[in-house]
Amino acid sequence: MVAFLRVLAMCGERAFIVARTAHDRIFHTKFRRDVVCIRETEELSLDIFMTCVARARLVAGQRTLVVLPSSEYFNHFLFQHRATIEDQGCQIPLVDEAIYSRLTNKREAASFFANAGISVPAEISGRAALSPPIVAKPLANVSSKGTSLYPALLLTKDDVHRFRQSNKCDDFFFQEYVSGDSIYLLTYLSSATRIELAWSQRNLLQQPDGKSMLLAEPSTFHESVLARQIVQLLRTSGFAGLGMIELIQNGDRTVFIEMNPRLWGPIQFCTDQGQPLLQAFIGDCLYGDPHRYIGINAGRRRPRYAWIGGLLETLASRRLPVWHGARLSWARVLIDGLQSDVYLRKDSWRCFFHELWQSAIKALHDRPHKN
Repeated sequence: MVAFLRVLAMCGERAFIVARTAHDRIFHTKFRRDVVCIRETEELSLDIFMTCVARARLVAGQRTLVVLPSSEYFNHFLFQHRATIEDQGCQIPLVDEAIYSRLTNKREAASFFANAGISVPAEISGRAALSPPIVAKPLANVSSKGTSLYPALLLTKDDVHRFRQSNKCDDFFFQEYVSGDSIYLLTYLSSATRIELAWSQRNLLQQPDGKSMLLAEPSTFHESVLARQIVQLLRTSGFAGLGMIELIQNGDRTVFIEMNPRLWGPIQFCTDQGQPLLQAFIGDCLYGDPHRYIGINAGRRRPRYAWIGGLLETLASRRLPVWHGARLSWARVLIDGLQSDVYLRKDSWRCFFHELWQSAIKALHDRPHKN
């Protein structure tokens, strides 16, 4: 989210931010000045959403408000109430729900890409005899009860046992576990013009259980024939907007893992590498012109993406991050992190040190006590 706000400010535009709680990360950044209200409750309902829109209008006036599609849970909410929200003068820059679901629901997406001739992990049947390593993926990203569901890596028999104890297996399907280099193919496809932007990154270090990326470097995958094939496949499917396609490269095999047709975690890296995907998105949403801000860039290019706070949070929880491909020394990780950290910047340095402080408190609190 902070990455998007940085680019929005570079373009001379501003956001009208609704905070979920008074403890949100945004209050440790300079963008706290753009918070127009804090939700009365963490629960999200249409009434609460409309109250937030009314608060934003006190500052923004009566112009069209663009609602930023951020999380999977929030996007699901937007689809549920799209007509009502748009009737209130709001724009939701998401494709039709059928197209979105085809690309973001894990099983539908696997079938979609497989039918186009792109390799996907083999599906495993026979749940009674699940043999690790495997991956459990939700059939839908949001359950019938409205809770978000996430993939789970089941690498040991204990993982399988714990998964069965804490999840309803009927909500999941199972695929082979594919190891190798982790690649993000990052795209922006304009709905107003034929502009198609693509870039890629190679992920080096990740939080366990497939959570947030901690360290990444540039990749040349977006220059490949397969990358161009994927972009054209998305275009012909009717997709437009921001998208992140995760792939695993193992030798000559490149395997589709999943797609997020929305903002993704380490999107800051695009800006740091001079890739104007967000600029095109902002120009498209606000003016119907993806070229309007495409020449605006941050200036200094950072060699890698890093999130030191996420790494320390993982270690403070007494867990280890996951390496993709060759490992770097921890000294190298620290040096790169201090050069490229997503929050160690003049507009968010308070957030960086707050995360360090929170990790230190957690580590001390969870420290084993000697008898």
